Amino acid sequence: EHEKPNIEHELQAKLTAIEKDKHSLQGMVNELKGRVLEWTVYRELNQARKKGQPIKDFKERLRPFCHPASADKMAQMLTVASTSPFDKTWVNHFIPLQGTTQIEVDVLAEGADADNSWAFVFEMKNRDEKNLPSLKEAQKFVANVDRVTQWLTQQTGKPIKFICPVYLSAEGFSTSVEQWLQEQ
Repeated sequence: EHEKPNIEHELQAKLTAIEKDKHSLQGMVNELKGRVLEWTVYRELNQARKKGQPIKDFKERLRPFCHPASADKMAQMLTVASTSPFDKTWVNHFIPLQGTTQIEVDVLAEGADADNSWAFVFEMKNRDEKNLPSLKEAQKFVANVDRVTQWLTQQTGKPIKFICPVYLSAEGFSTSVEQWLQEQ
């Protein structure tokens, strides 16, 4: 009763605790938003896998390519990918490679026939427009696609028909990151 209360300090401490809780909860919400997107794609891929069919209207679901040098190459690959079924699907799949650390792929679909193998590699980001995927994240995705290529070659021993990389961002990309991704 002899201590003089410091209301400002008490309020600041409560606000700090509330802010910490808010950040923690926002992190959980963001994690769940990303997982929902991953599981939505996985569920659809798994339905196509069970039917033994390629992804329905796959080519039409992707944004058009605005980079002229890659547009023709990607159009050819997407035409082949649109007719290629797959027999394995994974969500949050860890891929071990000899001599390197393992990588995580958000969603992976793998297919093969007697002569070739192929894969669809999906990366998902479900963030608000203030936190669009960065160039560093895009570069990591492209490096992971190369590692999936190595892994698939090691696993199957067959020539690779195609690796179809799909980077989904719920709110899109900055112009420079989207252009860089299309060039890759």
